[in-house]
Amino acid sequence: MDIGFKAFILATSEDLAGDAQTFDSVHKPAMEIYAFLLHWLVDVAENHAKTAKAAETAKESVTATKGKKKTTKAKADVEGWNWDIQRCYLLETVVSLLKLEIQRIIISTSERDTFISMITKSVCFLLEDPDSGKNARLKNAAFSVLGLAAKKFDSGPSKNGMDFSELTDGILREVKDWEFTEDDSKQSKSFAKFIIKLSEVMSERVLKNMISLQGHMDSDSYVVRNAMLEVLMNLIHLQLSTNNSEAAFGQMISFYNIIEERFADKNSFVRSKVLQVLLKLAERRDGGMTDIPVERWKSIVSSTVGRLHDKASVVRKNAIKLLAKLIESCPFLLNLSLFERNRAELKTLLKEKFPDNYGEDAEEQDEAADAEKDMEVDTAMSSTEPKPAGNPAELASLRKFLKYYSDGVRFLRQIKTAMPILCELLSSNTKTEVIECMRFFTIAFKYDLVLAKDGTRKMIHKIWEKDASGSDEEGSIRDNLLKCWEIIYMNPMPDPMRSKEELVANNLIGLIQELNLAEIISLEQLLGSMMQKSMIPDGVMNILWSVFASRRKESLPGRRRGALAILSMFGKAKKEIIEQHKDALLVCGLGEHAQNDLLLAKYACVALQQLGVVKKQKGLLPEVCARLPMNDPIFTRLCQLMLIPTKSYNWFGFAEQAINTIYSLSEHPDSLCGHVLQVVAERIFQNESSSVDEVAESFKSVLNLDKEPAEPVIALAAEGSQEGPAEDTAVASEDMNTKKMSTNSNMCDAFELSKLCFLVGHIGIRQIAHLEAIEQEWKRRKATKEKTASSTDELEQVTGTAEDEFTDAIAYIREMELLFGQNSLLSAFGPMITNICSSNISYNAPILQVMAVLALCKLMCISSKFCDENLQLLFTILEKSTNPIIRSNIIIGLGDMAVSFNSLIDQNISYLYNRLTDTDPTVKKNTLMVLTHLILNGMVKVKGQISEMAKCLEDGDKRISDLAKLFFTELATKDNAIYNNMPDIISNLSHNETGVDEEQFRSIMKFLFEFLKKDKQNESIIEKLCLRFKNAEEPRLWRDIAFCISLVSFTSEKTVKKLMDALPLYQDKLHEPLVYKYIHDVILRVSALPTHKKECCENEESIAKASGAAATRRKRQNLDLQLDTQDEELDEADEMDVETKVTEKKTKPSKRGKVAQKKRYISDGEDEIEEEDEEEDEMPLKKPVRGSKRK
Repeated sequence: MDIGFKAFILATSEDLAGDAQTFDSVHKPAMEIYAFLLHWLVDVAENHAKTAKAAETAKESVTATKGKKKTTKAKADVEGWNWDIQRCYLLETVVSLLKLEIQRIIISTSERDTFISMITKSVCFLLEDPDSGKNARLKNAAFSVLGLAAKKFDSGPSKNGMDFSELTDGILREVKDWEFTEDDSKQSKSFAKFIIKLSEVMSERVLKNMISLQGHMDSDSYVVRNAMLEVLMNLIHLQLSTNNSEAAFGQMISFYNIIEERFADKNSFVRSKVLQVLLKLAERRDGGMTDIPVERWKSIVSSTVGRLHDKASVVRKNAIKLLAKLIESCPFLLNLSLFERNRAELKTLLKEKFPDNYGEDAEEQDEAADAEKDMEVDTAMSSTEPKPAGNPAELASLRKFLKYYSDGVRFLRQIKTAMPILCELLSSNTKTEVIECMRFFTIAFKYDLVLAKDGTRKMIHKIWEKDASGSDEEGSIRDNLLKCWEIIYMNPMPDPMRSKEELVANNLIGLIQELNLAEIISLEQLLGSMMQKSMIPDGVMNILWSVFASRRKESLPGRRRGALAILSMFGKAKKEIIEQHKDALLVCGLGEHAQNDLLLAKYACVALQQLGVVKKQKGLLPEVCARLPMNDPIFTRLCQLMLIPTKSYNWFGFAEQAINTIYSLSEHPDSLCGHVLQVVAERIFQNESSSVDEVAESFKSVLNLDKEPAEPVIALAAEGSQEGPAEDTAVASEDMNTKKMSTNSNMCDAFELSKLCFLVGHIGIRQIAHLEAIEQEWKRRKATKEKTASSTDELEQVTGTAEDEFTDAIAYIREMELLFGQNSLLSAFGPMITNICSSNISYNAPILQVMAVLALCKLMCISSKFCDENLQLLFTILEKSTNPIIRSNIIIGLGDMAVSFNSLIDQNISYLYNRLTDTDPTVKKNTLMVLTHLILNGMVKVKGQISEMAKCLEDGDKRISDLAKLFFTELATKDNAIYNNMPDIISNLSHNETGVDEEQFRSIMKFLFEFLKKDKQNESIIEKLCLRFKNAEEPRLWRDIAFCISLVSFTSEKTVKKLMDALPLYQDKLHEPLVYKYIHDVILRVSALPTHKKECCENEESIAKASGAAATRRKRQNLDLQLDTQDEELDEADEMDVETKVTEKKTKPSKRGKVAQKKRYISDGEDEIEEEDEEEDEMPLKKPVRGSKRK
């Protein structure tokens, strides 16, 4: 048919091109035959294809196999008939037919309409198959047929053959009454695509017929509601925003009202679509303006900021994107202070020039409410001479300017209120949300918005995110962070006076001076990652080195330190940066500037330490860097700087890094540091001895260490206690740095003694790290040697290797030699440190106590013997000290001791948990961090005190509450950790003395129960909670238990059954309103499940009956208690009446008799009992008889 049909069309086309005038006799019958044949073929073939497809689908669902499928397909190919291909050929042939001048062949209009109708019906029948829409070739051919039929043979009025306005209007009127539901997904999607496309290509006709579509804004299908939002967007963008008429503006405002109403839609996809629509409308046109009128900015920004709290992540993400777009396309200068100042000046000018008309405008009245937030105008303006009154045109112009500045101030304040919310969203668990927040702060920083720096600083911590990979479109969080920081700090705004590299260097120097310690650590990791990815502009290093080594007197020390700190961060990623400028570090960092600026020397030490950093490879022992000889100028200069006389507190930070540098780079660090210790000790005790033994003997004689130690006195330095010998009491002075300590007849400076304590502690802790490095180097050399050996010694495999002996030797040196050996210098200082810590009345300088306790903690990390001997002293200081710095240091030290000597600390772990209730937030935070580290790494067992950590979830300090949430989130990853401790947590938190109030209890439990997801856990916890009702006597406990039951996820039938089987345990508590509410809510929630509906109805009735019975019993108990109270009050009143003179009174019924009658009536359940009231005898000293006969 296809070949014959094409031949007929070709012949007819040639004949039409000739001079013949009539074709009725030849071409008309053939054309009608072909049309009928086409209609018949489509009908038969399409029905056959549908039947075959249905049969094949049914067969495949039962016994279909891949081999049979291939056989079927092969069979179809052999037969040479494929309807899917043939119908495409057929429709393309029909397109060629309709391009002919058919009106010359079929002259009659009715016959021609019948012919065209037969063809279009066949095409429509083909399009009814859903698979037809997936075939692009078939779909294009079918639309071409329908388009040609409508274009060439439509009987309606037409100007040029292309205007289908009446068809469009008819379609829109027809869809007016269509209704869509959530179940009509295919129909809804098809209608949505059609109406959106129609609004794009024929927006004018859709706008005129918008009344026919407005009912679909409230459609049950969210897909249709989304489509209507896009229709409104297209109409605003294509028609209304370019029309300057008042009618168009009014209609556009009404459309925006409809769009903003959808902010409150119940479906999150619709709320998200609203934000996407506004995002497109906020894009700038060619003229620089957006499709959003200035009048709508206030409400749109306000609604968008509100969506930042939406429960759906997709809504929050699009709200962030819209805010960023509004900042980029807003018509205001983004300078809040400038706008506030200009607005205040305009208001003053209006008051002076137009005092009568000022404030009459409605907009001005709104702005008057914000008057207290405006900046104060310069008082000099009020002293100037009054200006002459202006004309109405000037008044209108000034009001326009005032409105512009007022709108700008309002917009900038709205963005400012959103900044803290966006900072919180940076901590979101949703990846896309975090990425959009980072992009927002990048744009905000670019426009120098208020609080934008806070967001960029918080972004730094995202460098520690674990997702190292992401999709090609979005990328990982870390990759996006690097891109954002590259835009912010590595691509600054061009400055004609400075180069790009100089601007980048200045940005980094200024940044590091504003960051805290945690942010600096994250910045180090971030800059290292950027260095590895070559994102740092060339030349920045040279600028930083020039700033650091500058010899200008006007060079600020802060800039020099900042440049060196940035260089050390880059050097950690690329060691060559430091190696090439080692001389500059020695000359400038440890030279002339260092003596007056110890912070600069500290940063120089940090930079030098990068020379000793070796990258670790997984599964291999780390390589050891080449160490420098002891006579290297670096070590000479470091020792000199540590020994210079100074009272600056910066010395401690420098000394710490100097010791770290010596131990990282020197061949014999213990010798160098021992020399420094010896010199400092000689200065303090004015001893000229040069040997270690002589120094140790001097310390023993000075501190009376050979005598029997007296009872250690732990007192509060702040209280100024005067207990103890007079010669041991320190004389406090106002200046801590000049305070002198008295020890018998010897006088020593408190600050110098503090420096000695610090050196002892830090050298001790670095010495054990040095021993570990020696052990690793020995193992590395041994492993290298074994690789070259052909075989191993069988004797070593039986009796043990030299490696084990070496490890034991290192452990023995650490345990017994460092602090107890006769040849060890540290052994002389251990008793001194202990003496200072225990005698805080004699050594009462705060800085000395801080450094002595810190040194004690470090020495206790060396040897378990020394730790055991001084552990109780440390706990006593922890409990008694009023200095939060000392308590924080002890907590951190105990964490390190728990790693080394777990058994000693585990027995006294309660001391750590007690600090969770410390009054100082820093101590509490450090305690929480230490316990988190110990518990999550399995160094400390989770015990009942974990409830103290649960209390931190509701701490007022957000840092502490966030740390507690992080702890429980990580703890939940361990098997049943939270479930096993849940009973103890509930008991402790609901206790009258150790617990929390009910609101905090509910908030904590709501957070913790989210981690109980297993059915077995829920079943067991329900059983345990219900058993608690049995022994619970207080209503508070009933409410807490019932609330916990309401948090359980009732996903299994066993859980529900256990709750209902335990009804006898809590049925007498159901009279309590909240208890009944929680249990009833559980029943209602479970009844929504089809599998539990019948059971829950019965259970609901049982609970209602039990609740009524319990309420009746409770009322009786309360009434009995009330009547007993009244009896006692009457007895007391009678006793008081007996002691006083009683006047004569008439015989009357006794109140007590009535009370007793009422109680008897209620308790016995009998009818009203009439009893005679007894008369009261007037006997002055005799107790009156009770006026009731109570059983």
